[in-house]
Amino acid sequence: MELSVHDFDLLRKYIHQICGIALGDDKQYLVRQRLEPVAVEQGCKDFAEFAHCVSCCADGRLRDRIITSITTNETSFFRDGHPFSLFRGAILPKLHRIILERKTRPFGRRGAKAAILSAGASTGQEPYTLSIIINDFFRHHQSNEGVIPSDIAIVAADVSSRALAKAVAGEYSALEIGRGLSDLQKATYFTHEGNTWIVKDQIKKLVEFRRVNFIESFTFLGAFDVIFCRNMLIYFDQSTRTRIIEQFHRMLSDGGYLILGATENIFGLYDRFEPIRAERSTAYRKK
Repeated sequence: MELSVHDFDLLRKYIHQICGIALGDDKQYLVRQRLEPVAVEQGCKDFAEFAHCVSCCADGRLRDRIITSITTNETSFFRDGHPFSLFRGAILPKLHRIILERKTRPFGRRGAKAAILSAGASTGQEPYTLSIIINDFFRHHQSNEGVIPSDIAIVAADVSSRALAKAVAGEYSALEIGRGLSDLQKATYFTHEGNTWIVKDQIKKLVEFRRVNFIESFTFLGAFDVIFCRNMLIYFDQSTRTRIIEQFHRMLSDGGYLILGATENIFGLYDRFEPIRAERSTAYRKK
């Protein structure tokens, strides 16, 4: 199907409206490539008919299909490993101390004593990676002092229902599982049936998946000590990025950490974070 400039403009405005993704003029080929199968599924003969369809009568299922098609969902276990090294070496020991302090409070909160948000969690590899790191840390930590993995809760949020369904299932192909994980981690934290590898319950139980559209208010998710938001902000315009970062700041505990993607930073967007360098990566600590 050919995609005219007019129809491209209609579709990218619609995409921006429903999920905040800002598509530049150079993304016309991407919209055509990603949405042509969706248009065919809808029985549309061309993009003009499809653009009319989505602007007039798109239901929730079609909206989610469009969002899933446009968003990259490019992810893997331990993707771009340095932020996870930073989390394991510089942040997790501090969380351990924070949990100990919170456990001693006479009226401390029940259940998990610390919380992590994985924003833009896609098909689940990032939050499950965090759960693996947490489980590894407590397996090898000589003196846990009563702190256990379930003292840390991970909330994993994404706009795509289809991506979240895969994440909740926790089932991955041999190709997906072969990137980033050691043989020991695969043997310890997964079972496999044929070509399918399944995340074990001890990893799953730390993670709660939520559908969230980040162009809307999402502070209802609660308070967090660490927020991972990697390779998501690049898809939004500056005003949307600023609104998201402002909400992250409100949701973080004092001294909490924001971790972005390797090509992302918040310089010029928000000045209430202090950059912290460790393990060849950067985290932003709430001032």
